[in-house]
Amino acid sequence: MKINKSNKSINTEKVYEEFFLGLLEGDGSIQVNHWKKRSLQFRIIIKLKYTSANYAMCAQISQQLGIMNLHIRRGFVIMVEDHRVRLLRIMAIIDRHGLLLTHRRRQYAFFKYCYNNQITYSEYAHIKDLKKSWFFNSINAYDSDLLLQLSHWPNWLIGFTEAEGCFCIRSNGSHSFSISQKEGYEVLTAIKKTFKIPNKVRSTSRLYFLETYAGGVLQNICNFYSSPHVIGLLGEKQVQYKAFKVSLEKKKALPI
Repeated sequence: MKINKSNKSINTEKVYEEFFLGLLEGDGSIQVNHWKKRSLQFRIIIKLKYTSANYAMCAQISQQLGIMNLHIRRGFVIMVEDHRVRLLRIMAIIDRHGLLLTHRRRQYAFFKYCYNNQITYSEYAHIKDLKKSWFFNSINAYDSDLLLQLSHWPNWLIGFTEAEGCFCIRSNGSHSFSISQKEGYEVLTAIKKTFKIPNKVRSTSRLYFLETYAGGVLQNICNFYSSPHVIGLLGEKQVQYKAFKVSLEKKKALPI
């Protein structure tokens, strides 16, 4: 569960922040709720399937960044932050690096407005009735090429992979990598470009989906996740990735 420290130039706190944002955008939620129509409540949550690896990862993030309380409930490990001071720390992380998914950026714009202006319940309800449309006019999807230019893209992508990626070894011995997101066409297009995946980003009524079986592309993917210049996978996907990489290398070593 440790980051690759062979590159001594890595700023540990910075890469954990970038990883955290990818994880948050993949499996998190930025919430403004109300208590009995009297006061507003602010929470940031990340919910993952409980495994020992995911629990260790969440504990590591919490310790490194000084944010998020951990709860184990009904087969999930849940990171929750609702403390007003620590919420400011998370907001500072978001403002420093930036969110990438359009719907998360819109969530955060609403959250930040409500938090910073200490609005009343009646204004909150009014904005909700408007479906927050006036927040959204200036928040449009980033172009995929712009995403690739962002300095935090690599570590963000690794955190996002912990949430939404899959390294699969099928029963017939074939290997594949896939990643999906409900509202993330430009992000998946940027991932496609990062790994030089020839396949198109597909869509269903529920989500966007990208998958590849190509051996050369899978090697590109392994090179990325094993690079000493990035934080590396930290949770259950690290366990999955290690088995995937070993199996892929064994397959490559077999005589043709």
